[in-house]
Amino acid sequence: MELLIDKLLRQRPATRSISPEPLGEEQILALGEAARLAPSCYNKQPWRFLFLESAEAREKGARVLSSGNRTWASLAPLLVIGYCQEKNDCVLPGRSYYQFDLGLSVMNMILAATEMGLVARPMAGFDPGQAKSTFDLEEDDEPLVILAIGKPSESEDHLPDHYKGLSGKPRERKVISEIVRRT
Repeated sequence: MELLIDKLLRQRPATRSISPEPLGEEQILALGEAARLAPSCYNKQPWRFLFLESAEAREKGARVLSSGNRTWASLAPLLVIGYCQEKNDCVLPGRSYYQFDLGLSVMNMILAATEMGLVARPMAGFDPGQAKSTFDLEEDDEPLVILAIGKPSESEDHLPDHYKGLSGKPRERKVISEIVRRT
């Protein structure tokens, strides 16, 4: 059975080649709305996002990225820092959900971007402490991800050689029997 979501997940661009062309206001609002609608434990909604839209903010954001990510992500018209605080978690013995909840919200944003024909590339390669100080985040804020979002670019000229051609490569996924147990 092919589900509507399957089509969207297969369409998700896994490229690092992002056009610097600005996004529209409706697109930016739709990304925030998709993130806002994510489920969360006890509806705590612990996620927070900092949308870096201006050239100055994106330049500062690019400086907190690892050098490998900076080479391509700095061209994106939108960088998004996803962060959360443990104090906003639902309290269950021995379990934390606030980071999981942020992940759900990020995936909603990625799916919304995909539906709009955009690339939304999540990155772990950045300095969380530098992100906190650069953007005056609170002491308890935990930046966990930065997304580079924009329209896909046909050109790969700005990419390091080891990234060129990867977007055309078929995705490799484990077979379902490796990830799902049934009893």
